[in-house]
Amino acid sequence: MRYPVLVLSIVFLLAGCREEVQEEPVPAPTPSVEDKQAVEDKQAVEQDQTSLLSYFPPDGSVASFQGEGNEFASFTLKTTYLDTQHIVQIEDNGGVTLLKIYRITDTSIDLVYREPVDSNPSMPSAAEAASYPVLETVLQKPLQVGTSFQGWTIESTTATVDTGTTVYQDVIQLSRSEDQMTTTKYFAKDIGLIRKEDTMETEQDEPFVVTSTLQKIE
Repeated sequence: MRYPVLVLSIVFLLAGCREEVQEEPVPAPTPSVEDKQAVEDKQAVEQDQTSLLSYFPPDGSVASFQGEGNEFASFTLKTTYLDTQHIVQIEDNGGVTLLKIYRITDTSIDLVYREPVDSNPSMPSAAEAASYPVLETVLQKPLQVGTSFQGWTIESTTATVDTGTTVYQDVIQLSRSEDQMTTTKYFAKDIGLIRKEDTMETEQDEPFVVTSTLQKIE
């Protein structure tokens, strides 16, 4: 009878040793500054290889923006593609309706037309739009932090923006300052503009801020 007891004792002893040998899982190492920079660089390269057309809403869509700080900060934005190089957007804030036309090149998005219109404006042809001069550059490659054009500077290509209805990742953030006003715009891939902020320094402790934030797109 001693031998079975001895064998069982050895088995329990070995099992206990195995349990003691088991260690807790080693946590994954925290990414270093170099690793984070490498990820950001890779994302920047991927974004730079992306067609700038992807920074517009889908053809035929209507986006609704909720404004704060000004009665005309809320607006709708209807998008129409004349072709893959010329995009029309009709912006209606309840006070004025603007027809804007953008030209997309390999390196930039340029505003080439901006005029107030009635509620049902006629559209120019793509050939007509191609003849319009550049009024302003809206976005320019390389899509990397530090890129500057016409007073605008890209401050981030990995920003996270919570619009209250959707959380957008890898958002391009750019800003421009003139006098006491700083304007910041946020662009998300496959959507385009998702938020705009105008911040004006005042004599008060707090600046005056007007925002327009995307709420839905249909």
